[in-house]
Amino acid sequence: MDWYVIEYLYPVAFERFKSVMFPNVGVISLSTLGLYDSKKLYQFFDKEGVYLTIEMYNPNQWVFSISLKNGVIFGPTQDSLSTRDETEVEGFLECFKILDKKLKEII
Repeated sequence: MDWYVIEYLYPVAFERFKSVMFPNVGVISLSTLGLYDSKKLYQFFDKEGVYLTIEMYNPNQWVFSISLKNGVIFGPTQDSLSTRDETEVEGFLECFKILDKKLKEII
């Protein structure tokens, strides 16, 4: 995950991520998030009502879709990626984008 891109493009969602996942300590440096287990992002986005689903069509063709708590579904994506990890990174980036838009509507 490129946390610098996420912080720059989706600042509201990134702030929510920091406040929920690191409530007492915060994030001292974005470089420390390089060691963050990206699988924990499933839990974070589930709590926010943004659900990422990864599917494999064949061993070299992976896609993702995103559903919201209100029933809206985005996807599956038109492009397929060759590994699950690549697909998760792209999917989580899209989740940050959607969460950022969702949070800006509330403000």
